[in-house]
Amino acid sequence: METKRVPAGKRVAIIEDDIPLCEALVLFLRVKGWTVDSFGSGEETAGVANWGEYAVVICDLYLPREDGLSILRRVREASDEVVTVLVTAYPGGDIPAQAASAGVDRFLYKPFSSMELVESLGALTENRAGRNALELNSI
Repeated sequence: METKRVPAGKRVAIIEDDIPLCEALVLFLRVKGWTVDSFGSGEETAGVANWGEYAVVICDLYLPREDGLSILRRVREASDEVVTVLVTAYPGGDIPAQAASAGVDRFLYKPFSSMELVESLGALTENRAGRNALELNSI
């Protein structure tokens, strides 16, 4: 039986090609106590050896050369313990359904408030931690 490592701490990866938005998110989350790694494209994430080291991965839907859903599918395949958040400025279509089928935990439309993001991350990570504690206690 494979044992999955529960992500430690408050470490988040942000994958966003809108540099001003990415920088603002990095700054805000660091002020809120998160350790943040940022990437401007899917290609830049190629060096991530273990997605399970992150508690959260926030990813834009439309990125150069690779869409955010593909990236979050890779994250989910590597670790089902990581909270995944997909963001986009383009409402419509079946994006929410695609996100759900890819295992995305939260879907946010831009612009979103920084407090909406922090509240979402707090709730999602608490839910994930609670679920993990229940799973560990049932072993």
